[in-house]
Amino acid sequence: MGLLRAFGGIAVHGSAWSLLPFLTVIPVAVVTRQVLPGLLAGLLIGAYMLHPTPLGGIQGTLSYILKELSVPDNLRLLVFLYGFGSFVGLVRITGGVAGFSQWMGRRIHSAVGAWGVTWVSAAATFIAPDFRIITVAPVMERVFRRFHVPEQKAAFVIDATATPLTALVPIGTAFVGYMVGLIGAGLRHQRLAGSAYHLLLLSLPFNFFAVLMLLYAFMASVWQRGNRATGMATGAGADNGLNHRGDGGEGKVHGRQTADDSAAAASPDNRQPTNEVERPAREAPPRLANLLLPLASLLALTLFLTWWDGHLHAPGLWRALVAANAASAMLEALFITLLLSFIWYAATGQPIGRILTGFLQGGNDMMAVNLLLILVWGVSAVSANLGFTAYTQRIISGLVPALFIAPVLFAVGCIISYVIGSSFGTWGMLLPLGFSLAASTHASVPLMVGAVFASGTFGGFASPLSDNTVAMATVLKLPLMDYARYKLKPGLLVAGACTVLYAGAGFVVG
Repeated sequence: MGLLRAFGGIAVHGSAWSLLPFLTVIPVAVVTRQVLPGLLAGLLIGAYMLHPTPLGGIQGTLSYILKELSVPDNLRLLVFLYGFGSFVGLVRITGGVAGFSQWMGRRIHSAVGAWGVTWVSAAATFIAPDFRIITVAPVMERVFRRFHVPEQKAAFVIDATATPLTALVPIGTAFVGYMVGLIGAGLRHQRLAGSAYHLLLLSLPFNFFAVLMLLYAFMASVWQRGNRATGMATGAGADNGLNHRGDGGEGKVHGRQTADDSAAAASPDNRQPTNEVERPAREAPPRLANLLLPLASLLALTLFLTWWDGHLHAPGLWRALVAANAASAMLEALFITLLLSFIWYAATGQPIGRILTGFLQGGNDMMAVNLLLILVWGVSAVSANLGFTAYTQRIISGLVPALFIAPVLFAVGCIISYVIGSSFGTWGMLLPLGFSLAASTHASVPLMVGAVFASGTFGGFASPLSDNTVAMATVLKLPLMDYARYKLKPGLLVAGACTVLYAGAGFVVG
């Protein structure tokens, strides 16, 4: 009560106290290794600062949550993310993933061909990083072993074409929906005009980490000297088969359960399939069409409906895509694809019960992401009401040149994302700050957004707590920390180059 009365007597708006909710998020997330508790703590503290009564903070917290849920674009995004999880669950449980794995294994006859298939397979597995890992890694592990390619190197290239690639694809992924939602909230809270999807497109070239890591991985895959049997053992043990990480988060690495595995399993980034999906998926006959047809439908409909929504407002394909309400078009395309998929799967003999199981369990796997997004919106709103933008404008603009804002934000984000192992969580915590810093220092908004997305991409790729790292180590039976250290060195090398690039970009476009 005394603390609440103290808050009631302090002028918090536009003062250093306005930083408190945001400063609460990161330490709590670091200590708990989870983002959700940090966001909830930040939202509660901000609400109590604005409503310093015993029930005022609770009521304020609920009010912020309900207010954000009442925004049509926010609600549309939450439905999209649930539906996208259902889409992934359907293609897994109907044998589409197994069919793709079987198709790849039959068409590789040399080490060069194996690397080629690894890269080409991204065209069908880019929709989610963990989806790519559990689809491609088991097959390629056996193939690369035949040609004496070190397992760590093969795992590194597949990993580098997972999160970094998905973060750059502007269509047909959960990443796109999540990014658009965060950007839209930032635009609203900073009272900036413009399309969230357009800003996302402008920011993608500034995700320097994703771009450079893909280039690094490509060079690593064509550098043949490293393809000989050097480094880590290349799998002289038992054949891994198609072992997917679908055991309820209790992954085994060389016969022992990893503590990091259970931590990553609870991460909002972790959308590994549950047993309810995994067991029927293993039993389903492999069928490549059950993946390719729904995926082709989703991509084609998304492009068409986005153009259709914008073609009345602007001439030309590119201008129409920019002018469209991309979030609405993506949801419509996903809904139609799910309907067509239901019809296709039922017509090809898939039991209705199996289809519904894949739909519901896949969607439920995205609920942690939805909850994270709701809390991010709430923390952003309460920070705006506390005058966070006004305070940072006074302080940062007088201390830090705009030239160095982007590299500093990127470096801080890399540290946070590495510690918590969550790209989504890092984006949710730092993007509101990025918007505020861009407004207060007149820095390039696309540059700041790109720097935040790049920092989260670093953690999603390099952190030992990332679900992608854990999934790769589990699937290929690699010692988790050894593999994490193996890819940390190139990750830091690329991150260092990115820091320099952000300083240069700030000078050019700031």
